[in-house]
Amino acid sequence: METALKILFFVVAFVVFLRLGLKLYVLKKAKTKEGMKVEGFRDGVLYFYSRRCGACKAMEPQVERLSKEIEVKKLDVFSQEGQEEAKKFGVMATPTTILIKEGKIHKVLVGFVSAERVLKEFKPL
Repeated sequence: METALKILFFVVAFVVFLRLGLKLYVLKKAKTKEGMKVEGFRDGVLYFYSRRCGACKAMEPQVERLSKEIEVKKLDVFSQEGQEEAKKFGVMATPTTILIKEGKIHKVLVGFVSAERVLKEFKPL
């Protein structure tokens, strides 16, 4: 029994570290896109989501609130356009919110983000 518990502990620890490593990789890759020029979109948000994603469903009210104040382009990663755009911007997880200012990627946020946090990025200093 003790051996089985040790094996279970190491399997769980391995899975936790694997997930953490993947998350760090996704965040690092997203950071490399900052400063990239975006054609046809000057100021606003590109929001990548999936209808099957729980965090995306929870973020929907935040996205609706954002769309009342700034331009938001919603892209379902399972649609043809969404897949092409996700590949172009290196999106590897949903939800991903890409903030665009003056035609360039200002910031990439992965995971649930409040509307207030996004709007704060667009307010002048």
